[in-house]
Amino acid sequence: MSRYKVPMRATFLFAGLAGLLLAGFFEAAGAGNAIVPGERRVTHNGQALEVTWDAVTHAPRTISGIENDLMEVKNVASLTRTEIDGIGARLVRKYGSLLKVLPDQLVLAKAEKTGGNWYVGYRQIFRGMPVYDSSLGFSIDADGRIKSLGALLYPDVAAPAAVKVRRTDALKAALLHLQETEQRGEYRGFAESTAIYPARKGGSVDYHPVYIFNLFPWKATHPAAAAGGYAVFVDTQSGKIVHTQPLLKPLGCCLPMETE
Repeated sequence: MSRYKVPMRATFLFAGLAGLLLAGFFEAAGAGNAIVPGERRVTHNGQALEVTWDAVTHAPRTISGIENDLMEVKNVASLTRTEIDGIGARLVRKYGSLLKVLPDQLVLAKAEKTGGNWYVGYRQIFRGMPVYDSSLGFSIDADGRIKSLGALLYPDVAAPAAVKVRRTDALKAALLHLQETEQRGEYRGFAESTAIYPARKGGSVDYHPVYIFNLFPWKATHPAAAAGGYAVFVDTQSGKIVHTQPLLKPLGCCLPMETE
C-alpha cells in the first residue's frame, strides 16, 4: 500500500504548476465560448450542446449534441479495448473546457460490446488513487455515433499527499466503529484500498484521502453467507471515520470496484 512519501513543499509546487497548466489548457480549448455553468444550452467550438450541471461542483453531469453527435467513430465493428480507450481520451480532450479534466485523470473501468454497441466507463483518479463514486460514461452505437456522455467528476479535487495515520491504527478505528455502532460482534477484513472520498456538504466538497476497509462478521466465511458487511472510510490525516457503507455480499463486492 502506498504511503505517499511526497514532500509537502514539492506537493504544493506540483499542484501550483499543474493548476497553471490546466488553466491554460482549458482557456485555450474554450476560447471565445463564454460558457456559464448552469446554462442548459451552450455553444462549444461552434457546436450546439445541451448540458445539465452538478449543483455543487458546477461540472457537467450530461452533455448531448443538439444537431450533431458528440463524435463519430469509424470501423466500430472491429474496435479493440485499446482503441476504445483512445476514443475516450479524444472525447475528453474535445470537451475538456467543459469537463475541466484531462484524459490522464481518468482510467478505463469498463468497455463492453453488446448487440453491436459499445458501453464505456471511466473512473477519475488523483495521484493514482480513485476518486470515490466518480465516473464518466458513454456509448458508441453500431453506426459509430456517440450522442451523449454522462459524468460525475470533480475538477477541483485536492488532498494532502503525506499520510499521517498508520494503516494499523486506521484499521483499529474502523473495527471499533463497527463494534460500537452495529453491535454485530467481531469483524475481519476481506479487502482494503485507498481512495479520495469527496464529502458533499451544502454547496461545497471536502476531499478526504482515505483508507477503505471492507469488513465482514467472522461468520461470513463464504459467498452464500447471509451476513452483510461494511466499507468503512478512515481519513488518512485525522483517523476519523468519514463514511460507512453497507456491503450486501461477503465476497466479491468490495469498494472501490476494481477496473477490468
